[in-house]
Amino acid sequence: MSLSVQARLARWLGPWAAQDRHPPVTRAEGGGAVRARIYAPIGRRARGSLLLLPGVHPQGPDDPRLDRFAAVLAGAGLYVHAPFLPDFQALRLAPTLIDDAHRALDDLLAAPDRPPGRPGVFSISFGSLPALRLAAERAGDLGAALLFGGYADWRRAMTFCLTGGEGVAHDPLNRPVVYLNLLETLPGAPADPAPLVAAWRRYIDATWGRVEMKAPDAWPPVARALAADLPEALRPLFLEGCGVDCAGLTPRLTEALAAAGDRSFLDPAAALAAAGAPVYVVHGADDDVIPHTEADALWAALPPARRAGRHITGLYGHTGAAGGHGPLTLARELAAMTGILRAITRTAGA
Repeated sequence: MSLSVQARLARWLGPWAAQDRHPPVTRAEGGGAVRARIYAPIGRRARGSLLLLPGVHPQGPDDPRLDRFAAVLAGAGLYVHAPFLPDFQALRLAPTLIDDAHRALDDLLAAPDRPPGRPGVFSISFGSLPALRLAAERAGDLGAALLFGGYADWRRAMTFCLTGGEGVAHDPLNRPVVYLNLLETLPGAPADPAPLVAAWRRYIDATWGRVEMKAPDAWPPVARALAADLPEALRPLFLEGCGVDCAGLTPRLTEALAAAGDRSFLDPAAALAAAGAPVYVVHGADDDVIPHTEADALWAALPPARRAGRHITGLYGHTGAAGGHGPLTLARELAAMTGILRAITRTAGA
């Protein structure tokens, strides 16, 4: 069964696959403690299951890229439980994420149509935080965890969102998320931040998921148009939060990061050390949201007995397929892809 699952995954996740298509699957809305979308294969019994934890995104599983990925997993023969995590949809990093992840796992374990065996957890981006907590606290319920594009140090990850580094350019559209999560310590933040938060959300809705918006001349006009609808006193901070006429770490952000304290709930170090389930670490070499060096830090922090596999790939970026490759590079990348598909299959227990 494992090889057939991997072959079906390769059909839809390889560089030859059309990104606007996916195999036919069933979709259902889950009504447990945490709202979820359930994906299952058509015409055959699922042989393994995954809890698919998204990253910070207002759409959650409604994001077309995540929806396609979940459908590909289900089309390969897996049962996929993708929860809508309210904090991530609100672009918020909060301790309640962990509680929701536990409840989502409970929902999956209680699903009557779930295939037998222990499910795995597959996380994307900042979803690595709740995934690692599950690997540490619910190891008896999990087969394994796979972290795609995860982080080991939240300050490093946030700073990369603002400055780039490690030879990789950063996505300029993510800057407002850093400001949103530092509002309570951000100098100059208004007493009532609701209009500012709403404006940043409108900016994200207008720019995220559109590759052309990353161009230097594409997103500033969007930000300026939205700023015009704000009270004049809020416009400078809004534009700074979008990166208009500024770049990198501003003095305001440096102060906010220093004042943020340890925010221990964001630090995965304790969960990494206590991981009781095998952990796979996968990262895109050109990830422009969280740098691939975070994969090295995650791997180093895991107990050796829990290091199931580590793969750095140029075929997949943070949110989907990456660009083209020459023949020699492509051969190397296809070997890495084989390892990643094997890791997905083993994580799901298929």
